[in-house]
Amino acid sequence: MLNENTFINWNYSNLPRNNFVQKNNNTNVFNKTSKFIIIIFSFCAIILFVYNNDIYKISFFQSKEKIYFDKFDVYKYNEIKDKLNISICSEMWGNQREFLNGIIRKFKPRKILEIGVRHGGSSIVILNAIDDLKNSHLYSIDLSPEEDIGECVIKYFPKFMKKWSLFKGNIATEYIENIGGKIDLVFIDTAHFEPGEILDFLIVLPFLKEEAIVIFHDIANQITRSTSRNEWAPYIIFNGIRGEKYLPSGKGILTQDIGAVRLDRNQNKFYHDYFRLLGGQWQYFPKEEHIIQLRKHFKNYYDDKCLIMFEEALSFNRNFVKQNPKIIIYKYNSD
Repeated sequence: MLNENTFINWNYSNLPRNNFVQKNNNTNVFNKTSKFIIIIFSFCAIILFVYNNDIYKISFFQSKEKIYFDKFDVYKYNEIKDKLNISICSEMWGNQREFLNGIIRKFKPRKILEIGVRHGGSSIVILNAIDDLKNSHLYSIDLSPEEDIGECVIKYFPKFMKKWSLFKGNIATEYIENIGGKIDLVFIDTAHFEPGEILDFLIVLPFLKEEAIVIFHDIANQITRSTSRNEWAPYIIFNGIRGEKYLPSGKGILTQDIGAVRLDRNQNKFYHDYFRLLGGQWQYFPKEEHIIQLRKHFKNYYDDKCLIMFEEALSFNRNFVKQNPKIIIYKYNSD
């Protein structure tokens, strides 16, 4: 029988050495086997967790975040290349117009939305690309009410007018319900300053078809132009959207200034992630009437959590500007 003193003074020297060595080896083997099994089960658990929670789309799996450097068909674009007055009608580089044309020729969308028109250079490229596509139509929206909005389509390519509807003078919330859902492709080229394109995307997202294409212009302004260091909105939303990414062929990835996203299915799973993108420092404020429209729109098409995040971002940036009045850079759409 062991007493307290016996236990305290106990040591392995009283055991046969062979028995001790054998027991120690068995223990080591057992420990190694246990650790291996634990590692395997842990790894499997991690895989199941990230797969079920869609983390794989932004992690090392990269199954839905591929970037394709496709060299798209430019044949259709070449039909208008020499007729398009670049100095007046378009603020896009040649390879960007080719890319926009190529994406449309590749996916052949029927219902197309354009937000940001200006003189109509991108409208012409889109309309030309769908000229021979049956039942395709372009709906264009511009905030400005000026008469020169879309003027290049009207003056130089009137033959495209039959496939074009132009809305101007307000933000997209004013027109999107009349345009309707099941939009196959949307091209966004607007403020560039936060929250610009982020808001534009959130307005149209509930109206997009499954696996719709979203194209953003000027996604690299903040690193390619010394005068555009604060133009982060297109970059943020392009990289934040869940889907397959397309860029033009050529050198560089971060310096490509136009990109497209083919949306993953079930985009409603990512609504909260997208609204979190509004949490940055805004460079301008929408007019109060537009904020009212946005609030109503988001209430109709998103859940309460999304609306709360919008209000928080709005409140934070309002307070920040009050304390730092010189921080506002972009005044085009502010009171």
